[in-house]
Amino acid sequence: MLPVTHEDDPRVVEEQRAEDYAQHAVPLTARVPKFKLLMANWSLLSAMVWLFYGALVSSLVGTRQAIIGLVGTVVVYTALNWFMTAWGVRWGLNPTLLSRRMFGAVGAVLTSLLIAANATYYAVFESSVLAQAFKMHFGGPDIRWWYLIVVVAILPLMMGSVQTWMDRVNGILLPVYVVGVIAAVVVAAVKAGGQSDWLQFAGVIPPEARPVPGWLMAFTLYMGIWLLMPTTVEFARLGRPKDLRFHQNVTFGWVYWVWLFLLNGLAGIFLTRTVLPGDPAAEAGVVQAIVTTLGLWGVLLIVVTQTRVNTVNYYLSSINWQRVFARVFGLRLPRLVWVLIVAAVAFLLMLTDVFSYLQTALTWQGVFLVSWVGVVVTHFALTPRDRGPGGPEFRPGRLRAFTPGLGVWVVSAAVGIWLTQSPETFPALSQLAPLIALAVSVVLYAVVLKLGPSSLLRRDGDLRAEVDDVWAARVACGVCERSYVAFEMDRDPAGGDVPVCTACAELGRAPTQEAVRVS
Repeated sequence: MLPVTHEDDPRVVEEQRAEDYAQHAVPLTARVPKFKLLMANWSLLSAMVWLFYGALVSSLVGTRQAIIGLVGTVVVYTALNWFMTAWGVRWGLNPTLLSRRMFGAVGAVLTSLLIAANATYYAVFESSVLAQAFKMHFGGPDIRWWYLIVVVAILPLMMGSVQTWMDRVNGILLPVYVVGVIAAVVVAAVKAGGQSDWLQFAGVIPPEARPVPGWLMAFTLYMGIWLLMPTTVEFARLGRPKDLRFHQNVTFGWVYWVWLFLLNGLAGIFLTRTVLPGDPAAEAGVVQAIVTTLGLWGVLLIVVTQTRVNTVNYYLSSINWQRVFARVFGLRLPRLVWVLIVAAVAFLLMLTDVFSYLQTALTWQGVFLVSWVGVVVTHFALTPRDRGPGGPEFRPGRLRAFTPGLGVWVVSAAVGIWLTQSPETFPALSQLAPLIALAVSVVLYAVVLKLGPSSLLRRDGDLRAEVDDVWAARVACGVCERSYVAFEMDRDPAGGDVPVCTACAELGRAPTQEAVRVS
């Protein structure tokens, strides 16, 4: 008889408070209130990188063209994340589980790998910014010691999860960030005596030398951070269905993107063009502008901003490295252990000349993530069944290990990377590489979906059909002996048809060997 209960397993509740159901579907009882989720996700608002990106695109194409590109970015992010939010909230699946239907039970681990690597690089960037601020204001020891001090000092605050106290840290620090940025802009304006020409700046690349219009250059530069699309899914899976509209408009919606990109970008442009009009926008440019303007208070502002955003960087990197090693090596370590590992790796990377290769690494990974979005959105657009209550199939025993969709993803990303690395040969196409990679992924996946073999495996029966409500019923896993929602459970023919949870199924107990491939 199927071991069913209708209450949460206390052991699972306790274990998953820190893990945030990293390898499972999030049950409705574990979803968090809307403002708790808002504050956790809005940690990203205060990253110095958003001010830097605004200053960077303005320095290249001029302020007015940069603003047009920023507005276009906000519109596209708002539209795409409307759907990403709905998918995350509806099924409680993380980006890796969500994309298994497209890339395969094993192939989808590339999703986790890319998110983990990107988040780790951003942790390095934001921690380096904080260390540079300390060095700039206080002087003192070699920058490498400041790197170590920063990593060790912020580590305790990186341990929180969405279900625990991640939102509290960021809720407390958010007002400090808002007041600080406004103060920096006001003080800079006063010191300039109203003489700043930041709006008239035309950029260092003359219009006739630009391979594409300036606003389009700005837009494609922001496509390099489409990491925020799967990040939306990662956080939205913890949202309650009744709060969906709030999350689509505020937490992950137009309110969020206007602030994240447009307001932060304008602040970065104004500060660098007003305080450092003769200096090119560099990694330390925004930091120097803030510290020069506000002094010690500027250092405090940077401490607040970098602490807030690194809670997200460490969270995303730790939870996704956890998934990668669990899936590939069968290594299950608590997320908090991965936080420590990420901190150590971030410190080691900071000891290298990180900025010499950081932008290239992020550009390549950005193209991969643009292609990921193209495949995922195309799949749901052309597969109505997977938009229904049952969602896309993600249980390992019902999917191929690798799919043609994975090939589409890799090929489209390879095209984008090749163009990115060929600016002398294809100047215009190189600048448009993310858009081209997106187009290739959409077209190729549509063809594969129509003409290629299905990623599904044929199975007789389905454990979900054995319960009345797949979200209310909890079924005990025959491997780990923990009870999870029936939505993620399957039977394991290789183990005597015992129920098996998604996490245990992917560790080698998946019944693929007894399944018949769907032709």
